Amino acid sequence: MKHKLKKKFLIALSAMIPGFYPVLACHASGSYQPARVIAQSLGGIVREIDLNDIPPPAITSAKTATDARFTKARNEIKSDGTSRYVLRGKNQQGFIVEVQVNAIGTISQIDEQIDSSGVPETAVKVFKKWAPNKEVISTWKSTRLGEIFYEFVIEDHWLEISPDGDKVVIHRQKIKYQ
Repeated sequence: MKHKLKKKFLIALSAMIPGFYPVLACHASGSYQPARVIAQSLGGIVREIDLNDIPPPAITSAKTATDARFTKARNEIKSDGTSRYVLRGKNQQGFIVEVQVNAIGTISQIDEQIDSSGVPETAVKVFKKWAPNKEVISTWKSTRLGEIFYEFVIEDHWLEISPDGDKVVIHRQKIKYQ
């Protein structure tokens, strides 16, 4: 009964909202897993997966780069068909680490929660200019293809600031899995 209700909901939702459609998700290794997912045609698919479903080159690469103990994972398939794995865990200091890696082990991004004392003074000054009187919830170091940004998480947004303060990007907070 519960399965039939989900199926009716997906069909009703896909009929009412253009750009959404039900799909069957298949793991990148080719193993079929009958999980129904709603995907936005321009946004792709994001789903939580078991760490055992991560290809060995991807998990080995992520562990080697961060020395983190991973506890959660998700698979993100973008609208262009490319796939990446996002692994989340904690490093030796107890800070949260998130790694974006493809199936063959190429890392595209590493986000590491850091103590605020590890942020360059220039980036801190720029943050205070753009978000005066805002309480910082957490600070992160983000490395993307060799480029570093420091992220300041505040109530409804986060700011990415380059170490020299020349680049500032403000993002609206998305809901993340814990």
